[in-house]
Amino acid sequence: MKERRLNESKGVILVAVGLIILASLASFNYLDLPFYTSHPNSPPKNLIRSFGAYLAGALVFLFGRLTSYIIPLFILFLGIRLFKQQKPDLRSPRILGALLLLLSTSSLIGMFNLRNEALGFSRGGLFGFIISNFVTNYFGLLGGY
Repeated sequence: MKERRLNESKGVILVAVGLIILASLASFNYLDLPFYTSHPNSPPKNLIRSFGAYLAGALVFLFGRLTSYIIPLFILFLGIRLFKQQKPDLRSPRILGALLLLLSTSSLIGMFNLRNEALGFSRGGLFGFIISNFVTNYFGLLGGY
């Protein structure tokens, strides 16, 4: 009974964290962050305020705007499974697979805009930009896809 309550508590916490990340990504605005503009919004217009603006800014910078949504969905999925008393399988191959999913999705989205590097970077993020440029330089566009 005690383990059941502990799993429910962990599940509720993970669902809350996933919803916070999802809300910060959904309301992300570049004008909330001072390193994107000289006159940032004060206070930030992000639903989670400053913390949400910086969190979403970091995720969008690293993975791109669309790929970043995989992270809160994965956290929500884990939280719901824990709440239902289904132990998530978090062995290292699964975690590595989730990381590869993030990186490959980010680079695939970054490959759609190779002619315009600024657009490719903004859509694919830093990781997507680096991986897509590397792959297309050595394997070509068709090999990259």
